[in-house]
Formats: sequence, C-alpha cells, structure tokens
Amino acid sequence: MKVGIQWLTTAFEGLLRYLPNLIGGLLILLIGYIIARILARVTRTVSVRLGLNRLLWKIGVLKHETTQGSEWAGKLVFGVVMLATIMQAARAFELRLIADGIAEFLAYLPHVFAAALIFGAALFIGNWVRDRLLASRMFASEVPGSREQRFVPAGVRAIIIAVGVFMALRELQVASEIVNAAFILTLGAVALAVALAFGLGSRDVAARMSQSWYERRPT
Repeated sequence: MKVGIQWLTTAFEGLLRYLPNLIGGLLILLIGYIIARILARVTRTVSVRLGLNRLLWKIGVLKHETTQGSEWAGKLVFGVVMLATIMQAARAFELRLIADGIAEFLAYLPHVFAAALIFGAALFIGNWVRDRLLASRMFASEVPGSREQRFVPAGVRAIIIAVGVFMALRELQVASEIVNAAFILTLGAVALAVALAFGLGSRDVAARMSQSWYERRPT
C-alpha cells in the first residue's frame, strides 16, 4: 500500500513539474497559429499587389492569371511559421528529437527557396529570349510555325532552362558528380538538336544571322 501511494505521489509531483512546460507549449502553439494566420493573409495581399500571379503566369507556372499564386505564397508562409512554432513547442514539451528534426528541415528550406528562385529566373529569361528571337527580323519573315521559326528559339530557351535546372540542383546540394554529368549530357543533346535544326532546315536563318552580324561590324 505504501509503495502504491509513493508511486502516485511521485507521478503527481512529476506532473506538477511538467505542467509549466505543457502550458507553455500550448501557449506557443496558440500564439504561433494566430501569427501564422496573420502573416499568411498579409502575404496573399502583398503578393497580389506585387504582381506575383501575373509573373507566374508569364513564366508558364500558371495556365491563367488567377489568384492561385498568391494563395500558394500564403500557404507556404503559414506552413513555415507553423513548423517553427511546432519546433518551439516541442522544445517546451522536452521532445528534443522532434525539435531537432524540424530544425534541420528548416535549415534546409533556404536552399529550396533559392533553387525555386533560380529555376523561376531561368524560366523567365528563357521565355523572354525566345520571344525576342521570334520577334526579331531574322525570324519575322519566316512562315509561322515553320521549322526555322520553332527550333532555334526553342533550342536557346531549352539551353537557358537546362542551365537553371542544374544550378537549382546544385543549390539543393544534390551529388555534384551526378549533376555535372547530367548537365554535360543535357547540353550536348540540346546543342546537337539545334545543330541538326540548322543543318536540316535552318540554313537560310544561319545565313541571315551571319549577314546581319557582318553588316553591323565596325568599318
């Protein structure tokens, strides 16, 4: 009987000692949730005003210029803030393993964001260069949809995007040997496709490009 009473007393004392941690962790979760909701709403509003949806539509991420991009941004901010909140709550609950795991994931997130920015920039630049080539004098005279009009601008765009993809993979800290080998193979394949396009059906375009450069040379 004394052993049972002593065990209950020890358990009750342990609960009393842990009670501040429990209350503190619950308060952290509550405050963090409120802050995450507020920041998510602010992010959606700011991203709409900054033209995020239009930018994602222009680079081809969105099929239509809707509010979907700003919704993604808001959910992303909400998720990151909640992860940080759960990490702090886990530390308050003395769940060190969970807190350390979330901390490592949060430390890796900047690499993910940087890789996404690099890939988005490559998409934007690739699309911009392709559109400028299609609008240039060298391709304006071609029949719309012809081989000459399609292959060269699309090949240049593919090279730019390929460079962006492999830069993003390096930022994600993927094995550098695999990334370098795949990068060389991809660039080689794209260069071969562009060379075949010139050789098989774009000789006139190459001639006009050479003539244009020759005429622009300083005399």
